[in-house]
Amino acid sequence: MNVVKAKCRKCGREAPVDQFKLHYAFKMMVCPDCFSGKTQKQEEAKKVENQKPAGWDQEDEYLNKFHQSKQREAVQVRKISGTELYECTCKKCAYKFKYDPYKQIPKSCPFCDETVPNIRTSSFF
Repeated sequence: MNVVKAKCRKCGREAPVDQFKLHYAFKMMVCPDCFSGKTQKQEEAKKVENQKPAGWDQEDEYLNKFHQSKQREAVQVRKISGTELYECTCKKCAYKFKYDPYKQIPKSCPFCDETVPNIRTSSFF
């Protein structure tokens, strides 16, 4: 049997007609790759690759990751005025939450379960 193929309006690839589906966001019939989001992920990956400057190599990638980890390593804490609570930013996931230093609650980040280091209750914050 001959399989009838049609060209996808979204990506331009050909696929069998019986595999096309109506996509709710695009509001048109698209091929299986576009329906599953495969082509969209490929386009995003190409954009990320294109953002790197000329001469970018593995050493630059390593230094970039190291720099990002150093920024998150220090726990960011600031006092919330009018209360005894502090606003903490998790060093692992960058989630912001309130911390009570007297009761030491919460003991870990509510989002990623990373332990919260002891925070001194002095006037340095």
